[in-house]
Amino acid sequence: MNYPPSYYPPQPHTLYGNYPLPAAVYPTPYWVWNRDFPPVDTTILAHSVVGFQKLMKDASIVLSKLSDQHISNQIMTAAQTGNQKEVDRIVHAFGCESLVMTGYTPSGVQFKIDPRDQGVPCCSLTMMLKWGR
Repeated sequence: MNYPPSYYPPQPHTLYGNYPLPAAVYPTPYWVWNRDFPPVDTTILAHSVVGFQKLMKDASIVLSKLSDQHISNQIMTAAQTGNQKEVDRIVHAFGCESLVMTGYTPSGVQFKIDPRDQGVPCCSLTMMLKWGR
C-alpha cells in the first residue's frame, strides 16, 4: 500500500547517512497493533515449568557427582578411550530420575537431560562443560 508522506513522521537526522534506519525508528502500521489474539492458556507452560524444575534438580545431581574427582576421572578416562557404554554406566549410577544422554569431544562433555514422561516432551536441558583445550 502506498500511504501519503504525511502518514509517516519526518525521518530524524541520523548517523547512518544514506543507509536504512533501524526498524525501531519506523512507525508501526495500524494493521499490526489492531489484531485480535486468542486467549492466553498457561496450562502447557505450567507443565513445562514443573518438568524443567525436575530437570534442574537432576542437573544439580550431575554437577555434584562431577565435582568428585574420582568420578570425573573415571568418566574422562572412559571417554578418552571411546568407551561410551562405560560413560553411560557411570552417569546412570548418579541416580537421576530423568534420562541423561552424554556426548563428548576432546575439549568438552555435553549432558542432555530429558524427562522420562511419555508423550510430547515438555522441555530439555543441555549442559556443556569444558574439560580440555
